[in-house]
Amino acid sequence: MRIISKRALRVFWEKKRHHDSRPFLLGWYKILLAADWSNFVELRHTFNSADRVGDCVVFNVGGNKYRVIGRVRFTKGLIPGVVYLLRVMTHVEYGENAWPGECGCYLPPPSRKKRGKKPR
Repeated sequence: MRIISKRALRVFWEKKRHHDSRPFLLGWYKILLAADWSNFVELRHTFNSADRVGDCVVFNVGGNKYRVIGRVRFTKGLIPGVVYLLRVMTHVEYGENAWPGECGCYLPPPSRKKRGKKPR
């Protein structure tokens, strides 16, 4: 899987002062890099506590201490899958339940623009 963007993880453990989260988030990240999921069932074989919320997937990281919210676009044929990292938070922040609106989880996924020749 491609992951966009690792920066969200780094910002969380550096700027939010959650340095203890670094090994958990890096371990989760490495598992994602090696994954090649075609659907949510395959994702759940890797992360059995992952949940769907609208168009987002909620990952429990670090023994339920942290949450990572992302949009997962599964592998289709020869097109590799992508995980867009939207938000990293603590269990307490997750419980405040403000994130679904902030992440746009209930909005339709962004449309893919077809690439073609530019008009002259």
